[in-house]
Amino acid sequence: RILPVPVNSVTFFHRFVRVVPRDRRKQSAVQREALLFDCPVTYYQGKKMGDVEKGKKVFVQKCAQCHTVEKGGKHKVGPNLHGLMGRKTGQAEGFSYTEANKSKGIVWTEDTLMEYLENPKKYIPGTKMIFAGIKKKPERADLIAYLKQATSE
Repeated sequence: RILPVPVNSVTFFHRFVRVVPRDRRKQSAVQREALLFDCPVTYYQGKKMGDVEKGKKVFVQKCAQCHTVEKGGKHKVGPNLHGLMGRKTGQAEGFSYTEANKSKGIVWTEDTLMEYLENPKKYIPGTKMIFAGIKKKPERADLIAYLKQATSE
């Protein structure tokens, strides 16, 4: 059989390799889907992550009032998020951050965003971000999948 090789916590176009399975387990729906369509699939800790299209809707509804994602986009109330993944907190060029954001010192990854987006004020006490957070984990996963794609293009 030919199976896609999932990589932990990344979005990628599937690279197909021939795998001889140890047992006769059926392919998952994700594997069947990827075999039919050479499409990007986001994985998070070995599992399929959020839906990019749903994440875009979440971004428009909850984030776009204060943030932009395109390269060279203007800062609004919040910073432009282009290049977010792998960047330290409080580092977007030309945006005035609170000392709390500058000194937090974490790097934005799927894990840190998952925790931060649940309750920003709890994760970074003293932040000026006025947002209650997203309590539903699948909704956060969708948003993170969108942010990974949109902020790196």
